[in-house]
Amino acid sequence: MRTKIEFARQGNLIFAILMIHFIFFGYISNRYRKSIGEDILYLHKILFNPYSFVSLIILFIIVFFMVYREDFYEYGIRNSIWLTPMIIGQSWFWYIFVTYRLDVFVAIGRFFTSYEGYLTIFSVLTINLLAATLAAFTKQKYQEHVKKIEKV
Repeated sequence: MRTKIEFARQGNLIFAILMIHFIFFGYISNRYRKSIGEDILYLHKILFNPYSFVSLIILFIIVFFMVYREDFYEYGIRNSIWLTPMIIGQSWFWYIFVTYRLDVFVAIGRFFTSYEGYLTIFSVLTINLLAATLAAFTKQKYQEHVKKIEKV
């Protein structure tokens, strides 16, 4: 029995990952330049900083449109949860890229042994779930509105 993998279903997730990599982290890198250091590992410091508050809006919009484009909002919410470890992993990649240090295992060790690492995971997950829930609600209301107009 052969199973067919539908890559088209994952298009929104892959597009969101690319947008996060280039737009979200690109904005953070351009905003802070070389002065970011280890703060890129602890994204909660960046997301809730008034200096770079736009990064929170960028992340929210990317997740919102990823979920809004999904046909079934359950898949969009699931994909928003999957984005959380991918965002954390990309922050580790950008840490190497920005600081030119290959001591990423030391940084990852510090990430999981400090409360700030778990605060980062919780804040990114919360932002993703809020954006996903709002997008699912918005799409559902929009579809109800379209059905109401079609009746008339």
